[in-house]
Amino acid sequence: MTKIISIIIPFYNEKENIVSILSDIKKKLFNSTKYNFEIILMDNHSNDGSDEIAKNEMKNFDSIKYFRLSRNFGYQSNIKAGLEKCTGDAAVQLDADGEDDPILILDFIKQWENGYDVVYGIRKNRKENFFLSFLRNKFYSFLNKFSDINLPNGAGDFRLIDRKVIDYLKVFDEKNLYLRGLISFIGFKQTGIQYDRLSRKHGKSKISILKYFDIAMSAITSFTRFPLLLIFFLGVIFFSISIVLSLIYLLLFLFGIIQEPGFTTIILIQLFFFGLIMFIVGIISLYVGYILDEVKNRPNYIIEDEKEK
Repeated sequence: MTKIISIIIPFYNEKENIVSILSDIKKKLFNSTKYNFEIILMDNHSNDGSDEIAKNEMKNFDSIKYFRLSRNFGYQSNIKAGLEKCTGDAAVQLDADGEDDPILILDFIKQWENGYDVVYGIRKNRKENFFLSFLRNKFYSFLNKFSDINLPNGAGDFRLIDRKVIDYLKVFDEKNLYLRGLISFIGFKQTGIQYDRLSRKHGKSKISILKYFDIAMSAITSFTRFPLLLIFFLGVIFFSISIVLSLIYLLLFLFGIIQEPGFTTIILIQLFFFGLIMFIVGIISLYVGYILDEVKNRPNYIIEDEKEK
């Protein structure tokens, strides 16, 4: 029986790009391999007419499905929905913006045929501002150093994953999703392919700096306890310092060197420790907030509409 490769295309307000990315897939992949392809269109509740364009394009494919979420549940939840709805022996996530060339999927498939269960694209370069690139590199370095997962710098969501990895992903019921981390956590044989990322064909990215920050916080709280360990060590260090300073001030007072307390010293110490306490409470609050999301056990997504051909 011919195996099936599912191509999951998550999108939100990409009416300028949907026709283009589907045309590229058909032109570059169909009849280029012995596998059959299943297209999964994941609409994250677009409001610019992308839904009608996507449905209209379904007539050009033999095996294609369309799912529309009841609201924008976020990028990661939209991807997970696609993975849970696909039926292929392997699945590839391909964003609709055209920054990732579909032709690379053929290289992914070759590595899959060689026995790899996860094949991800490693971006040698990407067209973004220096500040965002710097933060991204530092984030990957931090996560790799202080967690048990391994995320190669430059690896994104453009990847192929085997059916058994998909089935394990479906078991996870986390609400604050970081799929790159979960896929790395699952393990099996994984490899990467370097490539040059293209420019977005039309429009602007729908993921803001705040969205990137939220994804990063989900990754940190899900895969590393380093911030909590940092709080513990800071507490030990400053408690020890406070004990030493208390003894020093007591001795100075007993020997008559200090006859009255210094106002400036007291204010500076209070401001420093108030700032430290707020920093510690902030980190704990992040973890508590994410734990609260998990305890609520709300669904990652809700399907509003679906169509299949």
